[in-house]
Amino acid sequence: MKPYNTLTLLDVLCIALTLCVTLSLLRNSNCYRAASSSTRWLSITGVFCLAEYYLAWAHWYQTSETIPSILIVTLSVALISGKFVQNRILAGALLVLLGFIQGFIRADVAVILHAGFFLAVLFSPKAPIPLGRIRQLAVSLFTALVAGCVQLYLMRIRFPNAKYGPEGVVQFAVNLHPGMWLTMLLALSPYWLLISLIATRRYQPNTSTRMLLTASVLYLAVWTVVGLLDEVRIFLPFAFALIPATVMALIGRIPESNRSYRSRAV
Repeated sequence: MKPYNTLTLLDVLCIALTLCVTLSLLRNSNCYRAASSSTRWLSITGVFCLAEYYLAWAHWYQTSETIPSILIVTLSVALISGKFVQNRILAGALLVLLGFIQGFIRADVAVILHAGFFLAVLFSPKAPIPLGRIRQLAVSLFTALVAGCVQLYLMRIRFPNAKYGPEGVVQFAVNLHPGMWLTMLLALSPYWLLISLIATRRYQPNTSTRMLLTASVLYLAVWTVVGLLDEVRIFLPFAFALIPATVMALIGRIPESNRSYRSRAV
């Protein structure tokens, strides 16, 4: 099989598995369980629509690490939710393993993802943590260090001569162009709608969603400085993993649906 065909097959498998995990996250949410049958079907449809929307943008500057990163971030969110692996020690070990693998794919995603998990748990002393507060803090810190060490190994030992292009690392000046922001805002419009609903307190996310949101905000800040904002595929691992929360937050604004789970959180 040709390398291109192999990568395409891997992307298809990753997308299929990501959708399965995403739908499982949705179905395990309190909002979904409290919703009516019609609202449940609407939410499932919303997942597929948002997935198609984000994947359409993924083809813009797509690279081989885009889809696998989406899968690993989604799996990590499933593990911290505590609803997929009941054994806390096993869940923690799997988080470290995923972070290690992500370190070889795109280490910055793993480092910032777990840095966000760490900060969200650290500054939410009263929030219930499925894996346990101390265990989650330790696992997140260790996983971020593991992914960072993998990146250092690749940079210093495996590929010591690899360099950035002539444009350099910092891209903040380039990102000041209005066209860059327009592309980013359009591509991530569902994400911004979710942020606005949370900011206006019209949607209350649960602990795992808050942890992921914290990581996404951190990554957004880093992306603005050292990445190009029109390369929206860079942020898609975080936006894609937030699809269940985005769907339930948006559907919750429908009056009939809102009555069925007004006080619930995904």
